Amino acid sequence: IILHAPMQRVWEVLLDPKLMSGCVPGVKSVDVISDDEYRARMQVKISFITANFALHTRIVERDPPRFLRAEGTGEDSAVASSLKQSTEMHLFEHASGGTEMRLKVKVDVVGRIASFGLSAMKTKADRLWEEFGVNLNALLGKAEIFVAEKPPIAAATAQTLASVPSGARSGTKV
Repeated sequence: IILHAPMQRVWEVLLDPKLMSGCVPGVKSVDVISDDEYRARMQVKISFITANFALHTRIVERDPPRFLRAEGTGEDSAVASSLKQSTEMHLFEHASGGTEMRLKVKVDVVGRIASFGLSAMKTKADRLWEEFGVNLNALLGKAEIFVAEKPPIAAATAQTLASVPSGARSGTKV
């Protein structure tokens, strides 16, 4: 996604857990353990199952203001599901004066919620990415996303989200 703010400002916002908790869809609360470690409660609904994950995330590598790698785990015993994730975030200066953000996320999900399969999970992930981009740009001062490129799955998601009032479009993922 293209964010309408300078890279340093984007970096500062991304490392502020209280600000970020308002941008990440489904986050109900965040507790800061240290500058590199957080606990969060996140609610995600896929089909008829709503999972309330207790997440533990740790920043394991950073190169300010261009790169960050985080790892995390989470579980919801009520729906007998757990996850393990690894996220790499890359920031680049964009010709528009803004910042291009690319994410590479790997999530392993096990348990009841995983029974919906890859297609449902990918669709949900694309929708969460869309909403995150809209929320982050709104926080940074502009509630729209410039689309540099549309992967095939994201194009279908953009059609689904065409009714979003902010005019959001699909983001680019690495």
